[in-house]
Parts: sequence; structure tokens; C-alpha cells
Amino acid sequence: MPRLTIDLAKIEHNTRRVAELLRPHQVRLAGVTKGCMGNERVAEAMLAGGAAGLCDSRARNIRNLRRHFADTRIGFLRSPVTRDEACFDADAYFVSSLEQALPLLRMARRPLRFCLMIETGDGREGVPPELATDEAARIAGVEDADLVGLATNAACARAGAHVGEALAVFNEVAAKIDWRLGRGRGKGLMSSVGGSGLLRLLTDPEEREGKPRGWSMSLFAPVTELRCGEAILLGRIPSGSSPDLYLDGAWRDAFLLEGPVLEVFEKNGVAQALVGFGVQDTGGARLIPCHPGITPASATSDYFAISCSSPELTAHPLRIGEPVRFIPTYYALVAAMTSPFVEKEFI
Repeated sequence: MPRLTIDLAKIEHNTRRVAELLRPHQVRLAGVTKGCMGNERVAEAMLAGGAAGLCDSRARNIRNLRRHFADTRIGFLRSPVTRDEACFDADAYFVSSLEQALPLLRMARRPLRFCLMIETGDGREGVPPELATDEAARIAGVEDADLVGLATNAACARAGAHVGEALAVFNEVAAKIDWRLGRGRGKGLMSSVGGSGLLRLLTDPEEREGKPRGWSMSLFAPVTELRCGEAILLGRIPSGSSPDLYLDGAWRDAFLLEGPVLEVFEKNGVAQALVGFGVQDTGGARLIPCHPGITPASATSDYFAISCSSPELTAHPLRIGEPVRFIPTYYALVAAMTSPFVEKEFI
């Protein structure tokens, strides 16, 4: 059976590293747990490392987090659409419109707090910027709807997008909404941005190239919260054109996926081994081999084929039953955490 090893100390360390980056900007960190199904042990490591709150996108995960962290601020990142999905235990619900907020209010039958999601170029959820001011006013004008914040995503659906431009658009729209609602910054309206890709502004010199001194500092000045998952879990900052942009000083192997070798043969002139997991367990996403000389070849529903023709493996061939380890990328991690056929081991 394949196994996913989860190193909680490394997750705590990575969380602390991200929190340290944000501290000079007076931005609090919200740990996003959806990559690990809202697991309470991972969430506890995030909180121990300096996360001020937690966020997730599934009702089941939110319920689990609330059971274990009664006093922690928890945000619901995806608007539920049915009564079964709507767990009214979140401190804030992220919605893109009044039409999403109203069913929640009807199901809850009590006041709820909302963050309005604004689309800033990522191509994912959010009200378009030109409609955001009116939408915010509509939500704020509804009885029992408390508009507590504004939010956006950057570099999630479009990892190579210019995050600085996205954040600049968000700040401009947020300022207009503040003026429209008669609320100034510092008067309780949260400014929540995500995800890990925004850390490029603080860590990647290329993002600041040609920009005036203090440019990134000014972009983060209005921000109160950064929602972050991938950089904490995998030490990686999504960067589009630079796939190997990793967070300096962070662990990349807090999660390790391990599967047994099932067979080793030469096929079509190439030494090949089959590992005992497949697309059903990894989603077909990229895996990074830990073993020297291994090259991923192909994947089917239950098997992962690897090339073993390197000098290292020629000298020391893999044997049936031998475990082979890989570092999962984010979507492979999501699939492995979700798969019932992958054993989870916490260390």
C-alpha cells in the first residue's frame, strides 16, 4: 500500500518562515488547509508556527477544524450551495455576490460575516473589478449581512500572472469600496489576499526589477491577511515561468509519497520499474523523485512507471518490494491526501 509521510515539525517550520516574511509588513498569516483535507494535526502545526487563523474550502473540513480549534478564526473560502454543505461554524464566508450571500443567510437564520471576493486577473472566482463597488454596497445593505472584508486570489489559476499588478488592482478597488461605504482603512474592513504566489513580491528579485524602491512594501501596506497553503506545505512559491521557485530556508519534503516496486524489467531497450500507486492516488500530477537516477516515465490508474537506466540504478538495481519515495507537487498532494488507498503517517 502506498504511504504518505507527513512531517509536522517541517510544516511548523515552514509556517514560521512565511510568518517571518509577513511580519515587517504587519500582515497576519492564515494557513490554508484544503491541500490536506482540513487535517487537524497539520492545522495545529500551522498554528504553532505562527498562523493567526485557518481557511478551507470544504464544509466537512471546516467542521473538523472547528471541532478542534473552537477559538481560532476560520474562513470558508468557497460559498456552499446546499444546506448540507453550509456549516455555519465559519467566522467569515468568502462570496462573490449578494446572490451567493442570500441563500447562506436564509439557511443560517442568523447574522453572518462576509468577505467579498474580487477578480483581479487570476481567472478564478470573484466579482469583476468594475462591478465590485456596487456589489459590496449591495451586501452591506442587507440586514444580517456584515461585510467584514474584501479578498482576492492571485497566481492560483494562472500561476504565471503578474502578481504585483493583481495586488495593485485589488488595492485600488478596495480603496473605492472603502470610500463608497464610508469606511477608512484601519476601521475594521479586512483585506485578505491569497495565495502563496504573492510571496514572489517579497522573495523574487525579478518581480521587483525596474520598480521603485519600496514598491512591494507599498503594495502590501493596505493588506491585513495573506492566505497561504502551498508555501507552508511544500516550501514552494507558485511562479509560472519559474517552476522551481522555492521559499528560502523552508523544507520541500514535509510530505513524502512512498510506493513499493512491483516489477522491474527491460522494455523497449529501457530498464523500467512499476511503482504501486497511480493516477487514482496522485491525480496524474508531477512527482519529484527522491531516489537518484529515477526518471518518471508514465502513469495509469494504478501504476507509476519509472525509468531505471541511470548509472546509479545500473550499479544498484531496484528490487521488488523496495520502497521508492517522491516529493508530491501541490495537486499530487491533494490527490494523495484524498485517496483512501494511500496510508497517512504523521511524524
